[in-house]
Amino acid sequence: MRRIVPLCLLSLCLAAAEGPYPPSPAMVRLTWDGGILRMGEGKDGRTGDNWPITWGADNALYTSYGDGGGFADPGRKLTLGFARIWGNPPSHRGEDILSDADTPAGWGNQGIKSSGMLMAGGVLYMFVRNYVVDGNYRHSRLAWSKNLGQNWTWAGWHFSGTFGCPDFIQFGPNYSGARDRYVYLVSQANDDAYAFSPDVVLSRVPKDRITDRQAYEFFTGMSARGQPIWDRRIENRKPIFTDPRGAQRISMSYNRGLRRYLMTASHKVGEAVHNASLGVFDAPQPWGPWTTVYYDDHWSGKDRTYHHKFPTKWMSRDGRSLWLLFSGLGGGNYAFCLRRATLEGKR
Repeated sequence: MRRIVPLCLLSLCLAAAEGPYPPSPAMVRLTWDGGILRMGEGKDGRTGDNWPITWGADNALYTSYGDGGGFADPGRKLTLGFARIWGNPPSHRGEDILSDADTPAGWGNQGIKSSGMLMAGGVLYMFVRNYVVDGNYRHSRLAWSKNLGQNWTWAGWHFSGTFGCPDFIQFGPNYSGARDRYVYLVSQANDDAYAFSPDVVLSRVPKDRITDRQAYEFFTGMSARGQPIWDRRIENRKPIFTDPRGAQRISMSYNRGLRRYLMTASHKVGEAVHNASLGVFDAPQPWGPWTTVYYDDHWSGKDRTYHHKFPTKWMSRDGRSLWLLFSGLGGGNYAFCLRRATLEGKR
């Protein structure tokens, strides 16, 4: 089920001076269409939220949802379920994937949820958050599937203390068009997806060694020659991005048309876990330097929204037209929600 719900007339926001970084040199403004395109919203159930997403080799988008029942049975209750998305908005459609990793509902931090997905070399990789160790949910763990999400193998290791909500940086289908031979992982710099951290951290791993914990390297700063420095000791990590107001549920995608990395994040407004804020930032490299495209405490009005992301499949060739995927609480947003955005370049 899809429906477009009008919000208001077209909203237009200049790159905000109150953002943590100066205005973008590549984009003078970001405009939003005035309606939300929702898919899977059910009257008698909850479709799910979060929707980490990646572009597959078969041209479908692969995703997962938390605390819901998916598209076919929104009355079902899973803390982790899987789906694929066919087509392009507004004619896209969702299809559930039955998986051996489907997990009965645990709601909130009481159940594992996927924070990031990536298809590379025909293999689907996933990081889950809320992985419990010794009674503590503040950990993340890797799994992978060689048959498009039906069966999963779990890594024998996990992240603790940081990378609590990791997501993969997205490129083209099946990781085509990637910058180099590495896969990159970005996260808020704490261990809890329900808290804000002022910093964002970055890791990389060779594309053919994603399952090997010993192969992961962590960004530790820039050299005197302006090159990133990497270290296999996670305790030496340093932030690639800082917002004194905090950052939560980070996502990053490469906009091929603009040759810029777009990062989205929520920032802290009041004391609620989730709010209506949205920050959009851009940089020429995954580690920066960052500039502000959009920064608003009330992007979604009175509704609380989170885990915003720009799927690379739905970016125009010139990079100026794209769709923001998100979900949230209130206003019918506990679903697969899209809002179209347009980027205007410098004159």
